[in-house]
Amino acid sequence: MIYFPQLSSGATSQFPVRKRRVARTVVNQSCENYNIKLADPAGGVTEWHLAFEDLSDQELAALEVLFQASEGRLGAFTFLDPTANLLAWSEQQDEPAWQKDPLLSLTGNVPDPLGGNGAFQIVNSAGATQFMQQVIDAPASLNYCLSVYARSDRSTRLWLVRGAETDARQIGTQWTRLTSGGELQSSAETISFGIALDPGSTVDVFGFQAEAQIGASLYKKTADKGGVYPNARFRDDALTITTLGPNRHSCELDIVNVEHL
Repeated sequence: MIYFPQLSSGATSQFPVRKRRVARTVVNQSCENYNIKLADPAGGVTEWHLAFEDLSDQELAALEVLFQASEGRLGAFTFLDPTANLLAWSEQQDEPAWQKDPLLSLTGNVPDPLGGNGAFQIVNSAGATQFMQQVIDAPASLNYCLSVYARSDRSTRLWLVRGAETDARQIGTQWTRLTSGGELQSSAETISFGIALDPGSTVDVFGFQAEAQIGASLYKKTADKGGVYPNARFRDDALTITTLGPNRHSCELDIVNVEHL
């Protein structure tokens, strides 16, 4: 898999990041001069402008390797949006994108920490640990952070699943945002995020979020798409690089993703 590299800090970008979404509308004029307008979901374009300062020789080399591998703007690569939640259906754990072990039962329309009713109650009625996960098409070797709000009517343990890593977190009756972050030693081209429940436990969960960085940012709700773009491209056939001194470089680049049905 060809993918956009992370910096040594574990981040994909530096501030400021500019992101723009361009939509297209198809207009058809009838013989009676009526205009019929329809959204064209296959014509949408998402654009990012990234500016990097004080890149090391190694960080710059990683960008240049990607640029050469994709042959400038010709080839596609996977880009993990640094401003987005990588998971789809962050508040809809009953959607097929979430893979659930058979003895987990879900109940929706539960009060959530933001004052709505978007949380789910999950019950593990089995005599063994049960998992609920979502798999995304992104390299498992990068730095990721998983976060989720959770609570329970009694003190219990909840496991955060990030690829092959499972981190235990204690929760109580108050909503708490749990996080698990770090880098995995894996060459897999997919990675899973989710939770695991101990036998007989009941938890309320809300706002699952995965990000390609070492810490959690503000929660971002998603629907049927997360922030994984497998068809991203460089906009230009040249990188704008300025060398400021030994092991110090700056670079600006633009990435585009054209949607296709």
